[in-house]
Amino acid sequence: MHNGIRLAAFAFGVGLGVMLLASCASTTLVSSQRNAAYTGPALTRLVVLGATSDPRVQRAFEDEFVAKLNAAGIAAVPSYSLIRESATADREQLRQAVEGASMDGVLAARLVKVEANETALQAFNFEDRSAGFYAYYSSDSTGSFDPTLGGESNNITIHFDLYSLAGSQLVWAGDAATLPSTDVKQVAAGLAYTLIPTLKKQKLI
Repeated sequence: MHNGIRLAAFAFGVGLGVMLLASCASTTLVSSQRNAAYTGPALTRLVVLGATSDPRVQRAFEDEFVAKLNAAGIAAVPSYSLIRESATADREQLRQAVEGASMDGVLAARLVKVEANETALQAFNFEDRSAGFYAYYSSDSTGSFDPTLGGESNNITIHFDLYSLAGSQLVWAGDAATLPSTDVKQVAAGLAYTLIPTLKKQKLI
């Protein structure tokens, strides 16, 4: 593992703030898009990446999601165990850190706040081979989320990307909608219970 690779906290463009998490009962998958061009095998060794500027939130989120993946038969590790904050790393270093842990994929999560009933979905360019989980660590990331904005009546959209390292491909993208909460582990569990069956059904993990 490349424990010497460390990244600055500010580089996690969109935060997984403490106030942005919710229970499994209120979590719904509102979009799910598979890359039809992806013909590779199921990804069974994943790095879980939760984009946040708070290392405590990151650890709690990634650890809980990893535990649920492991329970589902997927070998998973948290990104914080491979890539430390408080420094910088280029794309090649990031890739080497993940590949050095013998992983074949990355499941990355970031949060976007939306008002109640706003469910506009994004379109994804699966042909863009330059896209990757590296952008989650980029200081150029946009859409930073302020957890103090809005009220509890707002919906929160958590966006997920699943990447194949061997194919350098985005193989799946989706959004999960939920309500604000302060329990990081609870929301991670809810997201995992919502997301994992979808990815398994599509034979992506």
